[in-house]
Amino acid sequence: MKIITPLIALALAMPVLRADAEPVNVATFLKERGAEDAGLRLIGRSPNPAIVPVSLYEKDNAVPSCGVLVAPPHGGKPHYIEIVGSEPQVDFPACLGMPSITAFRLQGRNYVMVEYYSRETRDETYRGFHYLVEDNGAGFVTDDKIYRGMSGQDAVMPRSEYGSARPLEGIKQARASAMKTSFPQWRFVERDFIADGTSSFATFEDGKSHACLFAAEAGARPVSASLPEATGDARCAGVLASSRLTTPAITYYLALVKTDTGLQRVGIVSVARDGSIRIEKELADALNRAEATRDIRTAKAALAARINRQ
Repeated sequence: MKIITPLIALALAMPVLRADAEPVNVATFLKERGAEDAGLRLIGRSPNPAIVPVSLYEKDNAVPSCGVLVAPPHGGKPHYIEIVGSEPQVDFPACLGMPSITAFRLQGRNYVMVEYYSRETRDETYRGFHYLVEDNGAGFVTDDKIYRGMSGQDAVMPRSEYGSARPLEGIKQARASAMKTSFPQWRFVERDFIADGTSSFATFEDGKSHACLFAAEAGARPVSASLPEATGDARCAGVLASSRLTTPAITYYLALVKTDTGLQRVGIVSVARDGSIRIEKELADALNRAEATRDIRTAKAALAARINRQ
């Protein structure tokens, strides 16, 4: 039996350059555009041969711009997606690099996230993330929808962080945005959101109806459960905390809530390595009966002890 690791599975899921697609030739692109190669060294390796990072000096520009050349999957000329670019004779913004280019799955679609550094003033450099989503006709295109659920796109970067790639930060923002837009009628508890490169867990509240919701995703549409479904309790006064317990086969996400009766209850959702998601009501019931809900650390320790005994 063949065993496919998550990284290999992701690589297999990503599209490859078709034989009828035109190769991405950076030199030809620069010549046709009247631009020069900027030669920025802080450029991450692309996870897909159809996406090629480019840094360039546009005509009459004294500062570098950057973006990606994308080859259409069904043939045709590669198209350029600008990520950081300045106007002629203007020194800002200037592209300082694209330190990471990372593939991930979200909402059942293939994404590529480009992390970039943009110098906006002499004293301020920003870290930002640009999201490309696979389109059957055009290859990868910018996904503007993903920004709707984000509180902010770019963040001022301290000088001490220059040169340090943060791809997981960008993927976490994308997963949080997808969760918000998946449940627009609920209040997203951003404080307790947890994510990694392959999955995420979110909690939601509705103060008017005294309800809470848990949701997890692993690249596809999220699976959700209300408090009665997760713990059997009827009404929720609010989410107190969340945490994650990782084992070789399964990741367990925990949420600690307070009910209207004043009791603290824990809800548990598991995500297996194959992406399957399960509401772990039996595990939650065991912890709640044992009153291992004083705080999230106590609940996590009790869950770990129970799993180790299985």
